[in-house]
Amino acid sequence: MAVSGVWCHVPVMPSTSPAPARARRAAVPVTAAQAALFDLAPPPGYVLVPGATAPSAPPVLDAAQAAVAAHRDGPLLVLAGPGTGKTTTLVESVASLVEDPERPLDPASVLVLTFSRRAADELRSRTTARLGRPTGAPVAWTFHSFAYALVRAHAPAEGEPLRLLSAPEQEVVVAELLRGSQEGEGSVRWPDRLAAALSTRGMADEVRAVLARARELGLEPPDLQRAARAAGREDWAAVAEFQAEYLDVLDSSLAVDYAELVHRAGLLAEQPAVRAALRERYRAVLVDEYQDTDPAQERLLRALAGDGRHLVAVGDPDQSIYAFRGADVSGILEFPTRFPQHDGTPAPVRTLAVSRRAGERLLAASRSVASRVPVRALPRDAVRAHRALAPGSAEPGEVRVLTFPTAAAEAGAVADLLRRAHLEDGTPWGRMAVLVRSGPRSVPLLRRVLGAAGVPVEVAGDELPLAQEPAVAPLLLALRVAAGMGADGGRASTDQVRTLLLSPLCSAEPGALRSLARELRAQQRTAGLAPASSDELLRTAVEHPEELALLEDRLAAPVRRLGRLLERARQSLADGGTGEQALWALWSGTAWGRRLERAARAGGPAGRSADRDLDAVCALFEAAARLEQRPGVRGARLLLEELEAQRIPGDTLAERAVRGEAVRVLTAHRSKGLEWDVVAVVGVQEGSWPDLRRRGSLLEPDRLGVDGLVEPPSPSDQLAEERRLLYVAVTRARRLLVVTAVASGDDDGERPSRFLEELGVPVEPQGRRARRPLTAAGLVAELRRVAVDPDEPEGLRRAARARLARLAAATDAAGLPLVPAAHPSRWWGLVATSDPGRPLLAEGAPVALSGSTLQRLGDCPLAWFLEHEAAAVSARTTALGFGSIVHVLADEVARGTLPADPAVLDARIDAVWSELAFEARWQSAQQRAEASAAVRRFLDWHALTAQRGRRLLGSEERFEVQVVLPDGPVRLRGSADRLELDGDGRLHVVDFKTGRSAPGPGEVARHPQLGAYQLAVEHGAFADLPGAPPAGSPPGGAELVHLRLESAGSVKVQSQAPLQPADDGGPSWAEELVADAAGAVRAERFAPTPGEQCSRCSFRRACPAQPEGRQVVE
Repeated sequence: MAVSGVWCHVPVMPSTSPAPARARRAAVPVTAAQAALFDLAPPPGYVLVPGATAPSAPPVLDAAQAAVAAHRDGPLLVLAGPGTGKTTTLVESVASLVEDPERPLDPASVLVLTFSRRAADELRSRTTARLGRPTGAPVAWTFHSFAYALVRAHAPAEGEPLRLLSAPEQEVVVAELLRGSQEGEGSVRWPDRLAAALSTRGMADEVRAVLARARELGLEPPDLQRAARAAGREDWAAVAEFQAEYLDVLDSSLAVDYAELVHRAGLLAEQPAVRAALRERYRAVLVDEYQDTDPAQERLLRALAGDGRHLVAVGDPDQSIYAFRGADVSGILEFPTRFPQHDGTPAPVRTLAVSRRAGERLLAASRSVASRVPVRALPRDAVRAHRALAPGSAEPGEVRVLTFPTAAAEAGAVADLLRRAHLEDGTPWGRMAVLVRSGPRSVPLLRRVLGAAGVPVEVAGDELPLAQEPAVAPLLLALRVAAGMGADGGRASTDQVRTLLLSPLCSAEPGALRSLARELRAQQRTAGLAPASSDELLRTAVEHPEELALLEDRLAAPVRRLGRLLERARQSLADGGTGEQALWALWSGTAWGRRLERAARAGGPAGRSADRDLDAVCALFEAAARLEQRPGVRGARLLLEELEAQRIPGDTLAERAVRGEAVRVLTAHRSKGLEWDVVAVVGVQEGSWPDLRRRGSLLEPDRLGVDGLVEPPSPSDQLAEERRLLYVAVTRARRLLVVTAVASGDDDGERPSRFLEELGVPVEPQGRRARRPLTAAGLVAELRRVAVDPDEPEGLRRAARARLARLAAATDAAGLPLVPAAHPSRWWGLVATSDPGRPLLAEGAPVALSGSTLQRLGDCPLAWFLEHEAAAVSARTTALGFGSIVHVLADEVARGTLPADPAVLDARIDAVWSELAFEARWQSAQQRAEASAAVRRFLDWHALTAQRGRRLLGSEERFEVQVVLPDGPVRLRGSADRLELDGDGRLHVVDFKTGRSAPGPGEVARHPQLGAYQLAVEHGAFADLPGAPPAGSPPGGAELVHLRLESAGSVKVQSQAPLQPADDGGPSWAEELVADAAGAVRAERFAPTPGEQCSRCSFRRACPAQPEGRQVVE
C-alpha cells in the first residue's frame, strides 16, 4: 500500500514451518537468519507513489520545542499540555534526526507510535511534507497496526492472514462460549453463584474485562490460575479455564483480539533475535500520547527501545482518561525510573510551556481543574512548569457556566448558542462542537433538538450498535421475516408488518393504511365474512398481495411492495443464497437507496441525515460480508443472530471524515486531540460526571495483579480520572467554552456536578426558554407577534408586516416559496371557519343520541362533535379492552353460555389477554389480577339476584326508540348491559362500570346515561322482550355496578331513583336533558366546556379552551 508519497511496505518475515496454535500465542522460536529477513527490500508489485516534493519550511519553535527536537540519544519524557504543539515537536524531532549534519538517520529507522489512525495519518503526511521526499516506509504507526505487522511477519508464509476481531465480534464470541458453558458444553467449571448469570450481557462484559486485563499483564492461562489461587478467587480460576478455551477458538478461526494482538507482539519482541533485529532497524522511537499506554504496550516499548536507547515519550498525565481500556497513568508518571538512562539515572523530563490554542481566560479555567488532579512521582518543578502554561494567543477567550431547569431547555439553549455563533459571529459550523460524557444517554436528544433548530450535526463514530441504527433496523427486520423468523411462531407479527410498512422500505402513510384497512373490511362484509382487525387484514394482504388487485394503487402500493420484497428475499435464501445476498435483494428492490442518494447530493440537513443512513447501510453490508467469511456463519439465521448479539458500538479505528460543514457531537473521550473555536460541554451532572460507579464489580478485573490481588482504584482515583476527562473536554476550545448542566427545582431532581465550581467562573442560572431561536420559523413567529401586538409602536408593526410580505414573496429557482410560513394563508388563526354548505342534520330529521354520547355531549359539546361527527377518534386503549372482556364474560354468564365458575372464566380471560397491549409487563400482570377480581365481584353480585328481589330479564340488549319532543324527534339507541324485573313488575336497567372511580351521590341522581336508559324504558324500548312491561309503564330505576370497586365488603352499587314528572307536571329532568342536547345538535352549538374531563381528553391540541389548542385554531 502507499502512504503519503512514500514507498510503503509491511515488513514480512516468513516462517520455515507452521507453528502449533498454542506456540503462536507464546514465544515463537525465531532463528537469527529469519530475524535478518525482517528488513526485506520491497517485493515485486509494490508501487512507487509519485515523487519527491520540495520540503516545507521549518516552523518556528520555541525554546522548549527546540530542546526536544535537538535530543539525540537516550530516553526523554516530554510533558505536553493541550495545544502546546506536540505534533509539530514530534515532526521536527523526526526531521532533526534525519537531517542531522553529523549522524543523519534513514527515515525508515525512525519509528513513531501513536494511538489512533487519524493521528498516525497526520504524523505521516506532515513528516513527508516536512522532509520533502519519500521516507521508504511508514514513519508513524498505531500501536495495533505495528503489532499486527510484527505478528503477521512471523506467521506461516502459506497461511491465511490473521483476522482482527472488532469489539462487537469479540463480544459475540465470548457470549456464545458462555452460553455453551451454561448448557454444559466445554470444560469450564464456573462457581454455582455465577452459573445463572452466564447468559447475561453483564457477565460477558465482565469476562471480557478480565481477559483484557490478563493480557495487559502478560498472563497466560496457567499464570492466571496461579494468581487466582494466590487470591483465593474461584471465579478467576474459572476465567483462566475460559481463557484457554477462548484462545483455542480464536486460533481455530485465525482470529485475534486487540489485547491478544499486542500481547503476542510483545512476546515476539522480547525474543533475543527479534529484539536485536528490531533495535538494529529502529534507531529512534518516539511515542505520542504516552499517558494512554497499558502494561502490554509498555513491555513492547521496552523490547524496542529499553536499556537507555533513544526513546522520546510525549504525553500529559492530566489527560490520562482511558483507564477503562486498560491505560495506566503510572506509566507516564514513573517513566523516568522505568526507562532510565545508560548509567541508571532517571530519564530527564522536559516541558512544553506555551499554549497556542487557548487564551488567558480559557487557560485559567482549565488550570483550575487540573490543579486538583494529583500527580505523584514526577519532579515537582516539572509538574509546576507543565501546568503553568503561558497563553500564545492574544485573545483571552470566554468561559461561561450555565444551568437550566430541564434537559430540553439545556439542549434548546445550546442550539441557540450555536446558531448565534454562526449567524452573528460568523463562526463556521465545522469549527464548533458539543461534547458529552455519555453518547447513548445524551446524543439522541441533542441530535434531535439541534437538527430541529437548523444546526447541521455530525455525530462522531458509531454511537449505536449496528443493528440499532435507524437505517439498518428495517433491513434486518425484513430479513428476519423473509427467513421465517417472525415473532408470531415464525410468521411476521402484526406489529412487525406495520413497522415494515411504515419504514423507508415501503414508505406507507398511516392514514393510507387506515383507509386500506377500511376497504379490506368492506370487502369482507360484502363476502359475508366477519371482519378481522385492521392489523390482521394488513398482515394477510402482505402475505397475499395478489388479493389487492381490485384496490386502487394509491392505497395498495406499499403493501404490494413489501410483499414483493419479502418474496425476493425468500427466493434468494431458498436458492442457497447467503444472508448478505438476501439483504441485497431487499435493498436493491426499493427506491430507498436512490432517495438517499438524491438527498445526499442535495446537501443540507436532509443530506447529512442521508449520509448517515448510507454509511450505516454500507457498514451493514461490510459486516455481513465479513461474517459470511467466518467458518460456520452462513445463511440469514446465523447472520441475524451475530449482528443482533452485538450490543456494543463498532470499533472506530478509521473514524469517517466530517462531510461539509457541520457541528460535531461527540463524547469527551472521542474529542481528545481535536480543537474547535466554540465548544459546549453539555450535561455535567452530579452522578454522571463524575461517574464514580465501580466498573466490573462482579469479577473485579481491576483487582487482578500479576501475583494475585491488588487494591482496586479508590474513589479518589476514580474522581481524578473523571476530573481529567473534564479537563480534556474544557481544553478543546480556542475561543468560547460553555459548560452546561441541569439544576432541577425538585428535591430529588438533577443536580449540577461539583466540577462546575472548579472552573473558577460564576454559575449563571437560566430560565426555561431561550431567546427567540435564530431560525426562519422563529423569525416568522416574532414578526407575526409584533405585527398584531397593539402595544407595539405602529411604525414597528408596519415594518414587521413589510418584512413578512418580503419573506412570503421570496422563492427559489424552481419558483417555490422559501418561507411559506410567512404567508397569511398558512396562519391557522386567520383561516376562515369551515362550512360544508349544508346543516349537520337535515330539517325534521331525528337527532340520534345514546346514553354514553348524551353524557359526552353534556360534558363537552366540542369533544362530542370531534368524536362522533368528525370521526377523530383515538386508538382503543387497554382500559377499553379490559372493560370489553369483563362485559363479555358477564353477558355469557347471564345468558347461561358459561357457568358461573371462576376457574372457567379465568381460563377465558387468559385466552384473550395477550391481545391487549401494555406498556410494561408488570402492568399486564396487575391488570390481569384486577380482571379476575372484577369477575369474582360480578359472580357474587349475580348470585344474589333473587335475594335482591329481582329476576333477570335480559343481558346486552340493544334498543332503538323514538322520543317525540316539542322541538323535534330524538332517536335514543344503545345497549343495556343488564335488565331486571322487581317484584312489582317494574323494569330496572343495570350498567356495569369497570373504571377506577365512581361519581358522587349527587351526580348519580341525575346521571345522564342512566336517565337516558329510564327514558327509553318509558317509551317501550324493551317492550318486545318476553315478560317485559308494556310501553308507557314507569321504570323501576337504574343503577351503576362498579366491578372494580367495593363497598362494605361487596361490589359497589349506586342507584338512581325512578323517573318522575316535574313538580309542575312538566317533563322529567331526563326529558329536559335530552331536549337540550338535541337542541345543541340542531343549532350546531359545539363550544368547548372546560372541566375535570379535560385532563383525559384526546382533543386538547384542537381545543381553543386549552393552551396547546389555542395556538393552532386562533
